[in-house]
Amino acid sequence: MQRSRSVGWIHSSRWLLLVALLAVAYHPQSARAETKVITDADKGSEVHLKVGDTLEVRLKSNPSTGFQWFVHKESTPLLKLDHQSTTEPADSAPGRPVVQVFTFEPLRAGNGVLLLHYVRSWESPDPNEERFTLRLVIE
Repeated sequence: MQRSRSVGWIHSSRWLLLVALLAVAYHPQSARAETKVITDADKGSEVHLKVGDTLEVRLKSNPSTGFQWFVHKESTPLLKLDHQSTTEPADSAPGRPVVQVFTFEPLRAGNGVLLLHYVRSWESPDPNEERFTLRLVIE
């Protein structure tokens, strides 16, 4: 009799495991984190994010001129900069543009503005500097 209880318990455990795996596999897509990729073409637009999503901003840059994109100090505190990198140019000749990649994590819900500016790090701020703005709605 003891053996049949053990077999029954193992059979029930397998069913529970199967149901749990199916629940995870068919979880609604809307609940999963997304990565939103933003480029130069999205300048000035509005982006909707959820806490847990990732925002990736990809902007053309030419570091051989000394100019680079930097997160402006007046940018929203609703985002945390997770990572920053630069792609290699397709052609390795001097002066070729690259793409700077900024990866952000939304920290909490709210509205804000992501502000980046294209400057030389050693120069004083210039009111005419090139800027990239993005309005954010974080849910």
